Amino acid sequence: MVISVGVDAIGRMYKARFATRGQVAATATAIPYILCRPIPLQTRKPMQTNNRLRSCRAWLQDNGYQALIVPTNDPHFSEYVADHWRCRAWLSGFDGSAGTAIVSADAAIVSVDSRYFLQAERQLHPGFAVLRQQVAQAPEHLDWLIEHLPAGSTIAIDGRLCSASSLEKINARCTAHDLALQTCADPFADLWPDRPPLPNADLFALDLAYAGVDRGDKLQALRAVLADAALLVTALDEIAWLLNLRGADVPYNPVFHAWLIVAPDKAILCCDNPMPSSIRDALAASGVALRPYADIEAVVTAQKAPLCADLEQLPANLAATADFTHLRSPVALQKAIKNPTEIANLKKAMAKDARALDAFYRWLHTERDQRQLTEWDCVEQLDACRAAQGNYLGPSFAAIVGHASHGAIVHYHPTVEESAALADGLLLIDSGGQYLEGTTDITRTIALGRPTAEQKLHYTLVLQGLIALSRARFPTGTTGNQIEVLARHPLWQRGLNYGHGTGHGVGYLLNVHEGPQSFGRGATAKTTPLQPGMLITIEPGYYVSDSHGIRSENMVVVVEAEHEGYLRFATLTIHPIATDLVDEELMDESESQWLADYNARCAETLMGD
Repeated sequence: MVISVGVDAIGRMYKARFATRGQVAATATAIPYILCRPIPLQTRKPMQTNNRLRSCRAWLQDNGYQALIVPTNDPHFSEYVADHWRCRAWLSGFDGSAGTAIVSADAAIVSVDSRYFLQAERQLHPGFAVLRQQVAQAPEHLDWLIEHLPAGSTIAIDGRLCSASSLEKINARCTAHDLALQTCADPFADLWPDRPPLPNADLFALDLAYAGVDRGDKLQALRAVLADAALLVTALDEIAWLLNLRGADVPYNPVFHAWLIVAPDKAILCCDNPMPSSIRDALAASGVALRPYADIEAVVTAQKAPLCADLEQLPANLAATADFTHLRSPVALQKAIKNPTEIANLKKAMAKDARALDAFYRWLHTERDQRQLTEWDCVEQLDACRAAQGNYLGPSFAAIVGHASHGAIVHYHPTVEESAALADGLLLIDSGGQYLEGTTDITRTIALGRPTAEQKLHYTLVLQGLIALSRARFPTGTTGNQIEVLARHPLWQRGLNYGHGTGHGVGYLLNVHEGPQSFGRGATAKTTPLQPGMLITIEPGYYVSDSHGIRSENMVVVVEAEHEGYLRFATLTIHPIATDLVDEELMDESESQWLADYNARCAETLMGD
């Protein structure tokens, strides 16, 4: 029998681990936070000198390289990574969740998309410059390399942090311009003297009452797709979902470092994380053998069945050990379509979040009359309000609390040492929680004091976009990319736009950003049809540098519509949308009615508690 995710079990498991973190849950719940926060790698105050960059250039010279590419990801191509893998952040100072650093003998850049332009400018260490991507997800840093380096130069990249697919593409570009690309061992093993060790948190099993489907059934469904082939699963959230296990190795994401091979007759989990004997026994009963994390190459080479892997998620050094056939991971889609138990539980999580947010905003308005509050005060209070709801494991990402001009920095988040005081102006709060009942993500923008006419205009246009996409009906087979325009259209009519995607999938007690579905511009947004059971956020926004930022975000689930062959969205998020920022003259009758109905449902839910 697997270990249950009960209060006492989790409490015993994580008491010692978090005793030194100073993270104490509110008294209303006995479950401590099991999700770690990133360790600050440096203060946000600009460095006067950059010994790290100097050491990196010395490493280049010693090893005969002319440039080093430093990706953001870990060997599992995670969006959020453990502190051990935050090499780009340590080297450059920029700690956003996406971006690529490049260091050469006489220049250093960090390439970022529009979400991070302002943040990167503020955070980069001396010697680094921002390369502003003109097209999101385009490898424009390669164009910079080609223009900057002389013919015959050699470029290094850690073979564990570059996928087999990316290595092939980068190498082709380099070869065409007489540049050589070589994979190298981890440069930061030498460069980063006080580097945090690889995490190794205890695992816990997600009870069937939360997971909805047994791990054996999930493995069987995967094998039905694979036929006689074996699949190497590299994505941490896919491994956690398949095996109904959760961990605490990565900030905000309840995953653990592991590799998983699913073969026709067995499965092998390469993982070093401690786990109780009940989990070991349950895995064995499901045909899952355990091996050390470092054994993955030996496990791969020993496989008899034809090997498949997603080459966009397979480290280049691992791809070199065997003959892999490319297969976009079937697990991603299976995980994205939530089962009835997950959806029912998520509605409970949304109700908890509703109570937490109601308590928070009441606190905000009351406390602001009593003392000077800061953005960081809001971060801490949000956490406390969610913890008071029970079964709360921690935030699902670093809360974005942006007052006034900080709201225009799309992924800004305050810290203890850098946090603006809350004066009159707009306040954008994007936050979420990890509950046993699911993962939440919500954004609201409110006015502290009297809003300007311009702010009301921008807010109303963003709200109209949220409403338009929320009430869309669309035929089966439609992708997120095909209907995302509905959220942008009100802004476009005024010659306005925003630089980020309109929404992303959300995991179940997993990563807050989950694919393959999205309202974005990437390949999967264009090729993955929306299907019943998929979770996705709707979050249009508008941002004015040095003034304000506005974003409104709800989580929705795809459901069958009234007409056969059509789908629609059911809104799951429960928290009223502020009306004092709405310019009623811009709203038509149906939009005003949608807003009134939504806020009434939110109020009814809270009163029902």
